[in-house]
Order: sequence, then structure tokens, then C-alpha cells
Amino acid sequence: MKDPVADANRLTVETVVPAPWCALLSKRQHEVLAMLHEGVTNKEIGRRLAISENTVRAHLAAVFRTLQVGSREKAAAVWRGALGNL
Repeated sequence: MKDPVADANRLTVETVVPAPWCALLSKRQHEVLAMLHEGVTNKEIGRRLAISENTVRAHLAAVFRTLQVGSREKAAAVWRGALGNL
């Protein structure tokens, strides 16, 4: 049986499920969303991707708009939903 949390570390959303919003997110936004799902802070996301916290916030704002959610928790739930379709 597959472990969706482990899969999140190696898969992008496009390889999991062709959800309508997948094509609307950039590769970087997918990376930020995957780390958000892991519970990583903005500061740590920035460190891992070598970008500023302001840039992380900008990516998250774009992700929230695209997914039509207003919180990290709801965005992570969308990601979990995509992983559930493995």
C-alpha cells in the first residue's frame, strides 16, 4: 500500500492526478504547495528553494487564488485530495 505522505516528497501534482488546477500552477507553485502540505514554514520553504520569504508568500497567494482557498490548511487539503487519487 502506498504512503501518500512519502509520495508527496517525490511526486508533483501533475503525476498524481490531472486535476483542472494543475495546469494553472507553475512548477515552483507545485513545489511550494507540496512543502506546505508537509507543514514546512514559509522561512524553511524559502531556505529549501533558495528564495525569499516574500517570494514564498507571493507563490502561496497565487496558489490560494488558483485553488480558491483562504488558508494553508485548505490548500493542503486540496493537495491531500489529489494524493488520495493515487
